[in-house]
Amino acid sequence: MDQIFERLERLVKAWVNSGTSTSAPGGRASSFKSYGDPDLDAAMAELDDFLDTSKTETERQEAQAQRAQAQREQRAREEQRHRYGAQTGGEQTATVIEQAYRYLGLKPYAPFAEAKAAYKKLLFTYHPDRNSSTPEALKKATETSTRINAAFQIIEAYEESRKGR
Repeated sequence: MDQIFERLERLVKAWVNSGTSTSAPGGRASSFKSYGDPDLDAAMAELDDFLDTSKTETERQEAQAQRAQAQREQRAREEQRHRYGAQTGGEQTATVIEQAYRYLGLKPYAPFAEAKAAYKKLLFTYHPDRNSSTPEALKKATETSTRINAAFQIIEAYEESRKGR
């Protein structure tokens, strides 16, 4: 019972903090803001569809299917963000992956075997043990090899996620 009151409290707070919304004839909101709670957003969309008497049953079912698809896509995006550690969206993740390939001197999304070969070649060239003649050269080689390793780890994680699909 406490969960119901907690949800009700969040709902009321969201409505109070949401400001004004567009009203349809009859005083009902024709569209609502996203409240940041996907469950609340889905419930409000379902309520809006239910109260809209101009829609047929088929249109309601289509709207429900679209909401379900949007929720599945949102969950997939959140999973992808979590997997790659990206803070905002799939576009940033794709950009990070493409930059990792470019850092290794490859076209984006080149075969993994090519990425592995390029990684080994670059690491052989820029490894700190091979470039320790001066402290500056050692520092530069360490930074470069760290970036090479990070780029390869990003590509490796991307390839592992593709295998899991």
